Amino acid sequence: VRVFAMTRAVSRYAERYVGHLGTFRILTRIRIWFFRGIEPLAPAVLMQHQSGDLLTRIIADIDTLQDLYLRVLVPPVAAALAVSLGCILLAGFSPWLGLALFVFVCLCGIAIPLAMHGLTRSSSASLVQDQANLNARLVEGITGIADLVAFGREDLLLGRAEHITAAQQPARNQLAQARGIAAGLTALLVGLAALTVLGFGISLVSSGSLEGVYLAILPLIAIATFEAVGPLSAAYEHLGRSRAAATRLDELVDTPASVAEPSESAKLTLQDNTSSALPVADLTVTDLSFRYAEGEPLVLQNANVQIPAGSFAVITGPSGSGKSTLSNLLLRFWEYSKGSIQLNGCELNRLGLDEARSVVALVAQHDHLFDTTLRDNLLLGDSRADDERLFEACDAVCLGDWVRALPAGLEERAGENGNRLSGGERQRVMIARALLTEAPILILDEATEHLDEEMQLDVLRGILRWRSGLTTIMITHETPNISGIDLRLQCSKGTLSEI
Repeated sequence: VRVFAMTRAVSRYAERYVGHLGTFRILTRIRIWFFRGIEPLAPAVLMQHQSGDLLTRIIADIDTLQDLYLRVLVPPVAAALAVSLGCILLAGFSPWLGLALFVFVCLCGIAIPLAMHGLTRSSSASLVQDQANLNARLVEGITGIADLVAFGREDLLLGRAEHITAAQQPARNQLAQARGIAAGLTALLVGLAALTVLGFGISLVSSGSLEGVYLAILPLIAIATFEAVGPLSAAYEHLGRSRAAATRLDELVDTPASVAEPSESAKLTLQDNTSSALPVADLTVTDLSFRYAEGEPLVLQNANVQIPAGSFAVITGPSGSGKSTLSNLLLRFWEYSKGSIQLNGCELNRLGLDEARSVVALVAQHDHLFDTTLRDNLLLGDSRADDERLFEACDAVCLGDWVRALPAGLEERAGENGNRLSGGERQRVMIARALLTEAPILILDEATEHLDEEMQLDVLRGILRWRSGLTTIMITHETPNISGIDLRLQCSKGTLSEI
């Protein structure tokens, strides 16, 4: 008995350890697959989803899939092995004992789970969707909690959360009732199976076909067999939740990207059009028209511009005139269908996405800083840069002395999205990061709006010194009072004109 008890404890631990280790490795691969699947969707497709919904998919929905392996796929295998062994052992005493156990096992392991699946399928799926909605609302509310507190509207967030939670309650109640019914029926069948086997055993002992010493073993074998069959009822509930979570993941990954890699036969590289080791970047835009969606007005309409390599161009215009759209198209965030964008005479949409984006670096007003050190944020621009190089980039944007004066220097944390920095410091860190890329084209899309005029001019001078011989395009509302501007462009109602 002691040997069997120790063996059971060790085998249970080994089963849990191996099962969870394998599951976590599978979940890691699923997360990598999911990230690779949604990366081409940024930003055009992902901006149509709430950040909380995306967070729920990549964390909660993928975590739900662990139930698919631990509580859906493993229990039937374990039950099949246990039932086979139990029936064989009892059949060794009498075929009727094995048959009786098999009948009760089928009722407990097949009939009850199928009935529970029919009762809980819709509830499990709706619960996954409701939980996703709740998470999305909570993330949105927490992101804007400072504004809610400032306006005294915390009750708005709480009210929405309570409403969604209340909507979940019927589904939760139905699942709880189904679990209770399944547990009760399972316990009843276990008792009936044990009594039936015991009854058959008594008759066998009475007839002299079985020695009395084995009588107590028979119901124990039946009870032990049912221990592996019990989890099958819950397996169908977890199957419904896992299926709903997998559907949400596939729904996003299967969404067509707004841009696609050109076919291998059509793909070109900038090296095909230049003999320079570092591709120069003559930019030519011809009759370019673009709208973000069918039925919407044109944002760019027959736009034409030519920016020679090494130029400093300034594009001005009111909000909504199409200035930022041009930078989005240069980075191939969206696909243009009418007109032409050429780099060194090479059509932009025939370049691979990685190459096109390596040519253009963008600093926008609302770019992201990660909640890590200043060093790590800067190294995104050039992972090989040493501290001396990082400080040179900071000096170029009038940030070096400030970083040196920090208690932790480059190890100072930026905070979530740079919230530990002032607006001007945050913008200059992002500009320094872009300078480190040494991209042939740098676009500053209102990147200096948080700086006073004197600081803005000092930063621009530092940028131009750093990028001597490379193209810099500044998108702003007003032309800065600085020398060295090679090209001044006005964007108005989707058209570009030189001024």
